[in-house]
Amino acid sequence: CIGDHECLKRIVERKYLSCTVNPQVGMEREFTLRPADKKKSVLVVGGGPGGMEAARVAALRGHQVTLWERDKVLGGNLIPASVPDFKQDYRMLIDYLSTQIKKLGVTVELGKEANAELIQRMQPDVVFIATGSRPIVPQIPGVKKDKVVTAVDLLLGKKKAGESVVVIGGGLVGCETALHLVRQGKKVTVVESLDTAARDMYKANRLHLLKLLEDEKVQIMTDTSVLEVKDEGIVIAGKEGKKSTLAADTVVLALGMQCND
Repeated sequence: CIGDHECLKRIVERKYLSCTVNPQVGMEREFTLRPADKKKSVLVVGGGPGGMEAARVAALRGHQVTLWERDKVLGGNLIPASVPDFKQDYRMLIDYLSTQIKKLGVTVELGKEANAELIQRMQPDVVFIATGSRPIVPQIPGVKKDKVVTAVDLLLGKKKAGESVVVIGGGLVGCETALHLVRQGKKVTVVESLDTAARDMYKANRLHLLKLLEDEKVQIMTDTSVLEVKDEGIVIAGKEGKKSTLAADTVVLALGMQCND
């Protein structure tokens, strides 16, 4: 359990029960794991949570499984997600999945990037593509300035935040990154184009997170669009279209993810 309460959110919304981590929840009969009738060679491309779970289940069913991961470690986007001290349950999930595939005899090759030639040379019976996602970078003027960094790269330590930070995007990632930064002593403002922040979270989690941000004096500006990134900060416009400049040493992008396929 990683504590995101997706299960409770589904119940409140009167949908069938499901779990972020365990796809069998609520569908145990349909997803009962049985030994495969014919054992196959399986290649999983990608060592994030999806790839590791695919490898785990395939190995449990008796297949011969190989997993290729481009990076030097397993975990994918769970790695940056587990950086804040209040997200350590995500690290436990990485440890669980990596331990399980090791116990099941999955061949793991780190630092190996897949391409068509390598896959054809291996000639597996089945290939799973689990290459994850990357941050969305908006096409706005100034977005390539050095002061701009994605939330993923910031959490991975590829860039350091200055003392004054603006987070563009008030979803789950943006709000949690803001909380992480303010607890490091940074002055943080979150800019969100919609009328509410963290709107897709389960209500109890959302209210708790927003209260923590309020207690830490994080300003959340909703109904606000970002027009440009300048040396001194960002140019924003409210619902009425009035422009102003918001000062920032660092601009963090938290605008969702796009598929790597």
